[in-house]
Amino acid sequence: MQQRIKQFLAAGCLALAGDAAVQARVPADWRLAPDGFGPLRVGMSFAQVQQRASGLAATPVGLRASSNCDQLPLPGHPGVALMFVDDTLARIDLFRPGPRTTRGVQPGDRVAQAMHTYPELRAEPRAYEEDERFLTERSGANAIRFETEKGRIEKVYAGRWAQVQYIEGCL
Repeated sequence: MQQRIKQFLAAGCLALAGDAAVQARVPADWRLAPDGFGPLRVGMSFAQVQQRASGLAATPVGLRASSNCDQLPLPGHPGVALMFVDDTLARIDLFRPGPRTTRGVQPGDRVAQAMHTYPELRAEPRAYEEDERFLTERSGANAIRFETEKGRIEKVYAGRWAQVQYIEGCL
């Protein structure tokens, strides 16, 4: 029994070490802005994004939550997801510490830091959690949005105005 526990713990440590190694390779200049993440630009076709994101594979249409929308993890970038609408990059999500916005904000940071860094943020109640907020800054046809939880930034996403307002991903 102790041997099985040791094997389980060793496997978990290897997985965490591998994840940390992948995260360490994420280019520091890949930052989130209303119009993209690193070299990935909102409005690019799925094929164009695939050329820059090795290993990205679409979900079969029959398995998607919505036939015209697909949300995928970005290979090699832990904590980043890409949303495609009609096979066009429409939104990028950051959902764990590590990847940052162009102004340095990341999930886990204090709400006060985001509000100071983005003084034009507009606050509104967060769906399903009346004590929490969406903090949104529009930039032309695009926007960046922060979700709060207990005084901290839980998620950050950016892209087209319509998709930034989706509260349940592709649903």
